[in-house]
Amino acid sequence: MHTEQSDNNELLLAEWQELVNLTSSDAHELLRDLCEEELRQLVSVFYDYMLQDKKASLYLNTQQVANQLNESMYHWLRSVLGSATESLSALLERQQQVGVIHARIGIPTDLVARGARKLKNELFRLLDRKRNLDAALINQAVCFSSLVIDTAIEAMTTAYSPGYKSAMRDQERYRILSIYDDVNVERERQLGALMNWENQFIYNVATGLPSEEIVLLEKSEFGLWFFHKGRHLFNGPDLLKKLEALIRQVDNRVRETFPHHVENTAIRTQLLRDVRQLVGQVNSILCSMFDELIKFENGKDPLTNLLNRRFIPTIMRREIALAISSGKPFILAMIDIDHFKKINDNYGHETGNLTLKTIATKIYESVRSSDYVFRYGGEEFMVLLVETQTSQAAMIFDSIRQLIAGLYIPATAEKGISVTISVGIAEFDNHPDYQQLIKKADNALYQAKANGRNRIEIFG
Repeated sequence: MHTEQSDNNELLLAEWQELVNLTSSDAHELLRDLCEEELRQLVSVFYDYMLQDKKASLYLNTQQVANQLNESMYHWLRSVLGSATESLSALLERQQQVGVIHARIGIPTDLVARGARKLKNELFRLLDRKRNLDAALINQAVCFSSLVIDTAIEAMTTAYSPGYKSAMRDQERYRILSIYDDVNVERERQLGALMNWENQFIYNVATGLPSEEIVLLEKSEFGLWFFHKGRHLFNGPDLLKKLEALIRQVDNRVRETFPHHVENTAIRTQLLRDVRQLVGQVNSILCSMFDELIKFENGKDPLTNLLNRRFIPTIMRREIALAISSGKPFILAMIDIDHFKKINDNYGHETGNLTLKTIATKIYESVRSSDYVFRYGGEEFMVLLVETQTSQAAMIFDSIRQLIAGLYIPATAEKGISVTISVGIAEFDNHPDYQQLIKKADNALYQAKANGRNRIEIFG
């Protein structure tokens, strides 16, 4: 089955291959033979330029460039310029992986385009200095290098765009949900508005109100809310389309009857039945979407009442930006309940759920209101301590570890159980990709479990 993404990939691969084929072997050889010193100088000039940009400096720092990015950019440039001898499908996949990372970090596309422009400009200057070579050959090498860098950037963008849109949707949903004090209140308000429209419509038809005074569902209080706010609040495009189609179906049914057939009692009765049936479907779908919103989209895990992982990217990006601008570190910790599977196997899922809820509550109560506690998945939790250093975090989590080790959790009428946790800690190191920090905390957690559990390990 072909998707839009696979069609884009096929087109890009075909055009990339055509670009390779149209370029002479001598031009390919010239670009492949650029020495390491020349390419590393290009990379150095590129990062010097980007570090001077205020916008770019939010995502880059000199230590990060020296330790990681210089080497990554060198190998990227070498592979793209030498793509005639590379596997183009593998090369395309690598560009899209870079695009996913850019989306995760939130790097604006205009910044990527600016960097590509600078890189091409410096490459053209480098090739122009090779005056001993044939001018036509230099021209071919310039054309190929320009187009192949554009192709690589386009490949990044095909992966970047969906990821960026998804991140923006989650960010907007998080913002909207933070505005609503109580999703349940909004649910009842909109269900009430829908019912009010239906009751008013039935009354208006029954009393013979002129057709021009009949308010269509789309123009009602509920309809305006749905088209301007509701569509952005809910997830699930299929249900949204169905709901939108039902609203339009109601209005089309009304238009079909008014003003020509409204005097016919049988037609008017059938209209009321049809509208009632369609509005019932709208009500049913709206209820299910609000139920899902309350259960998941309000950002809370239904079992532990902690934040779920959906908003980790939104919150991590925000805290990373704050940490970089303020220079104040933060801590990420991964926490795992030791031998949790045995609890479920020996005492059942009810005891397992009680254990999860009890530990989640203790963790949440042990940190500040400014910190974040997530249920990361299964028996694992993630904690973000803002403006905190490693030494402080170690004391906080050791206190939590001891508190949990002293808990008594009822398992049966006669017996209770004790539980312990393992903790991995990592301090933010100015890398803009939050997944790197999660991996470090996860590695530290793995080390804590490997070293005997019921302990804390610090990454590095």
